[in-house]
Amino acid sequence: MAIDRYDWHYDTAEEAYRERNGITGELTDEQSDEVCLYAADHIGLFLRWVIENHFEGEESDHDGCELVRSGEISGAKYLLDYCDGKFWDVDICDEIKPFVAEYYESDDKSRPYQYFVDLVAALGEEAIYQTISGDNEYNALKPFIDRAYKGITKQEK
Repeated sequence: MAIDRYDWHYDTAEEAYRERNGITGELTDEQSDEVCLYAADHIGLFLRWVIENHFEGEESDHDGCELVRSGEISGAKYLLDYCDGKFWDVDICDEIKPFVAEYYESDDKSRPYQYFVDLVAALGEEAIYQTISGDNEYNALKPFIDRAYKGITKQEK
């Protein structure tokens, strides 16, 4: 089951990109690739946390995970290059699936999932679809995810 996919966010990221850069007409391949990174960024930040904490699933690409851990690629780049742009439940270990279901996903479509709320709190509304995150953004968001993980997993016990 797909948890999130960059293509679900591509149109919104493209619209923001065009507005920000005053672009009309066709995007170049380079511009389209950049929009993909904007659309994948929020997913990639969460995937980086998953990988850095060794919570990736058995089917995850070991070499790709090591590139994320070493800082050679971002979580968004991992998502696009190693996961075909799709964040699946097989990309995480069974241990954190309940956490991801409660924190990252939302059964209540009338409210955003808590991860999105924390993302905006850590990085600001303008970061959504407008930032290709690096270490500073990840380090600002990481304590929010850590706190949520500790709180949610404590409730489960």
